Amino acid sequence: MRPPARPPSAPSPPPTPDRLDNSFRNREDGVVRQRRGTFSGVRGVPIAHREWLPDGEARGTVVIAHGINEHGGRYAHVAERLVRDSWMVGAPDHRGHGLSGGRRAAVERFDDWITDLDSYIRGVLTAAPHPLFLLGHSLGGLIATVYALRHQDALDGLILSSPSVLPPAEMYERTLRAGRFLSRWASNLPVVALRLDAVSRDQAVVDAYRADPLVHLGKVRARTGAEILKAIEEVQRDIAQLHLPVLAVQGTVDLVVDPGAARWVDGHVGSEDHTLHIYRGLYHEVFNEPERDAVLDDLARWLDDHAPVGAATG
Repeated sequence: MRPPARPPSAPSPPPTPDRLDNSFRNREDGVVRQRRGTFSGVRGVPIAHREWLPDGEARGTVVIAHGINEHGGRYAHVAERLVRDSWMVGAPDHRGHGLSGGRRAAVERFDDWITDLDSYIRGVLTAAPHPLFLLGHSLGGLIATVYALRHQDALDGLILSSPSVLPPAEMYERTLRAGRFLSRWASNLPVVALRLDAVSRDQAVVDAYRADPLVHLGKVRARTGAEILKAIEEVQRDIAQLHLPVLAVQGTVDLVVDPGAARWVDGHVGSEDHTLHIYRGLYHEVFNEPERDAVLDDLARWLDDHAPVGAATG
């Protein structure tokens, strides 16, 4: 299905529908089968998505919510690892990111990201096999946590990688709070820049991040920062109401979000089924560090423990 006409208020249109709907649909690339498409998000903004499919029957589904400024395609190696274990993996690009429409790396309301994700899970993936797990990284970890708090019935578990669920460091927080004030009158004013060298210790990952045309290298805008702060406050208030199985992972040298975020989730979540992995010396993107294979193995084992082979349902 081709995306609807893009509203005039949403700049930076995504690539042409032909690229989304034809070139990659049901593509066989020698590793995994992949399909791509779009659906209509809040206010008609086209939301791009991709799925990686196992050759045989899928044992369940893992949905990936990526971080700010990036896109779901950066998790292809995560998907390929999970597909080897017969998981179906889906990754939408949040509005304002990657191949989706909307102003780059910006959102008018945090709820738009949540509603788009719900449309993807309950709409695009309506026939996807269960159990269904949601994996969120960084900002995607915040989006995933808010989604899980509001829609626990849609999920069978939550996986958080370096989640942005704690108030930022003092200077960063002051800047974002100034952005909250400015968002009333200058919502598109850029206020916060992200450190690219803090993404990974693997220079090849950093170089690829810089060169990726679908990665936004600009600052976080005032309105977006204000909406992120409101969502963090919601998580701080309601985290004890989360009763899904939770896996939280993070490196000790996380310079992008609070390095204690995963530990905080593990200590405050209401679920009795919670697992924490802290990786000494790793940076923000634990799935993109030199030790990525060990991190992915931990993820695969947790999924095995929570979804035995043969337990999938439609």
